[in-house]
Amino acid sequence: MKHALIASLILHAALFGYLIIGGNRGTEAAYPRIMSVDLVSLPPMARGVEGGSEDFGKPEQTKPKTKVAEPPKTAHMTEVQKNKKPARQQKPQDTPPSGKPAESRAKAGLPQGVDFGSEFGDVSVEGGSFETPTYLNILFAKIKNRWDNPFQGSDKIACVIYFTIEKGGAISDATIEQSSGIAAFDQSALRAVLNSSPPPLPLEYSGTQLGIHLQFQYLP
Repeated sequence: MKHALIASLILHAALFGYLIIGGNRGTEAAYPRIMSVDLVSLPPMARGVEGGSEDFGKPEQTKPKTKVAEPPKTAHMTEVQKNKKPARQQKPQDTPPSGKPAESRAKAGLPQGVDFGSEFGDVSVEGGSFETPTYLNILFAKIKNRWDNPFQGSDKIACVIYFTIEKGGAISDATIEQSSGIAAFDQSALRAVLNSSPPPLPLEYSGTQLGIHLQFQYLP
């Protein structure tokens, strides 16, 4: 009995203490908690960027490209352009008529298409109208093959040999018509004519013989 009384007293005391302490805590929770705050002012904006607040958010403007002006022409350049001559147009070279070799030259009494080469200068024929260039080309080729020119100087020289060709191709009356002044040169030209052995005259030639004045020349 004594123990039950003591336990009852302890229980009531604990309950009474809880009510006292718990009531005080509820009162304290009813009031809001006060917090102290320190206000700090922002530092002033730097002066290095002028109008920073006004230009913020605006699109960046690009500067227009400036055209670089060409340097003015000096008086020297202008003078050079004035004195500059236009390109000279090349004069077209004279070409021989089509179908004719470059060495062919029209001579008095000769048909077109005769090839003289560099060994012969002036050539003329006599005895009738001769219209067969092929015969003359064969004759001159034979004479050139027989000619052994002994002169090798630095001057131009020439001689003229006259000869006739009979109907059958024989040579007669061969002579030095005009001398070059060098006997060896003249004699070599005469021997070339005598040893040429030309063919008979063409059938279409109406004459009985053909006289030829042939100039031999040396071009250094």
